[in-house]
Amino acid sequence: MVALVGYTNAGKSTLFNRLTRAAVLAEDMLFATLDPTLRSVKLPHGSTIILSDTVGFISDLPPMLVSAFRATLEEVLEADLVLHVRDIAHEDSEAQSVDVEAILTGLGVDLADRSRLVEVWNKIDLLDPDRAEAAANSAARRLGGTRPVLISAWTGQGADALVGELESRLAEGRPSYVVTLPPADGSGLNWLYEHAEVLHREADDEGRVGLVVRIAAERAEQLRNRFAADQLRVAAACETRQR
Repeated sequence: MVALVGYTNAGKSTLFNRLTRAAVLAEDMLFATLDPTLRSVKLPHGSTIILSDTVGFISDLPPMLVSAFRATLEEVLEADLVLHVRDIAHEDSEAQSVDVEAILTGLGVDLADRSRLVEVWNKIDLLDPDRAEAAANSAARRLGGTRPVLISAWTGQGADALVGELESRLAEGRPSYVVTLPPADGSGLNWLYEHAEVLHREADDEGRVGLVVRIAAERAEQLRNRFAADQLRVAAACETRQR
């Protein structure tokens, strides 16, 4: 589960549309999204996420209103990853970020857990060259786990980098294996594509297929039971990083 949060008009629904190709209301108005919208998204390496678009926040959101929207925001509390979408072109972007973080804290989201939170600096297409360069430099100075992803949800610029960041964050702790299949093992190949993320695939001159796959920890035993010991080995870190 991946949840989009952000100040109203930060571009969450536009980003949701970009990632899901859905037709969701994206307007410059308060609370344009009142109900959570959920869509299944297939990531490039084969894993599937449920993406949730939530109501836009505003400054000094009254506690009563937070309570009213609590059901709407349940996806944020349950999410494996929270994407904080910011309008980086807005003159009050920093203040808006503080407001959003205050509301997230009030909802019970642990902002200290940076592995669960990704800042998305949206609307970079609205920045002039000097401000765009300054934003990129500012992002680059952040430590790896807190480094934001710069995008334009409207034009698609940076969307691939964001998807790559999603896959990287969600894959943390998942073991990777090198699997070798004989030419005729089509069912084994199908099993890998259905149950694991295929990071790389190549065939040798004799038709054997070698794959680097990443799999959820709870499914690693299924992988070991499905294939013979001489077909499997744990992937070296360099093999996984090269893909």
